[in-house]
Amino acid sequence: MSLIHSLAERSGVAVLVAVALAVAPLSVRAADEDAGPGVEAQARARFAEGNVSYDLAEFQKALDAYSEAYRLMPLPGFLFNIAQCHRQLGRPERAGFFYRRYLSLSKEEPSNAGLVRQLISEMDVQVRKEQERRLTREETARDRAAALRAQAEATAARRVQQQGDRKRTLDPRATASTPAEVKGGDSLAKKWWVWAGAGAVAVIAGGVIYAATAPQPRPTSLGTIR
Repeated sequence: MSLIHSLAERSGVAVLVAVALAVAPLSVRAADEDAGPGVEAQARARFAEGNVSYDLAEFQKALDAYSEAYRLMPLPGFLFNIAQCHRQLGRPERAGFFYRRYLSLSKEEPSNAGLVRQLISEMDVQVRKEQERRLTREETARDRAAALRAQAEATAARRVQQQGDRKRTLDPRATASTPAEVKGGDSLAKKWWVWAGAGAVAVIAGGVIYAATAPQPRPTSLGTIR
């Protein structure tokens, strides 16, 4: 049984990956002098844990297990399984990245390469749709914020106007002078100066009349004897 059984068999999208990776683990690790049986055993254990988690639809746990297995044994087949987990988790951008890495790091073109490219195209479409939705949400949020600001400004202006109207109603003295009142004030001022002028004229006229009709004042000096 291969170390890397493709999860595509479980998700129904790429059955051929198991055939492409059937002998990859042992042949690749045998050529790696730094790897020992313990490392391969750990990788197999992590891979088995990933399979169980994937079967239980625990895709994040499966992703963690496959990622750890890849760190122990960096085989391209693990990248395909990692991409499958990201796809199941609704992360099309990450899934597309790992699908591409799977193809680029495979020494020979995998037998499921055509299907992987189709998955890449699907992920790219989902990424574009998500970007469009995000832009739409941002535009909607900006429009809503602008509408709320305009509403707040209109409410503030209306409140200020209402406060001014209420103040004028409660305190008539605060009411601004009307043109009629200003005109009336001007008339009163004019009348004051007119009456003041008339009074001054009357006083002067009275003085003149008095001077003309008043008896001559008697001498106040004493007589002398000649």
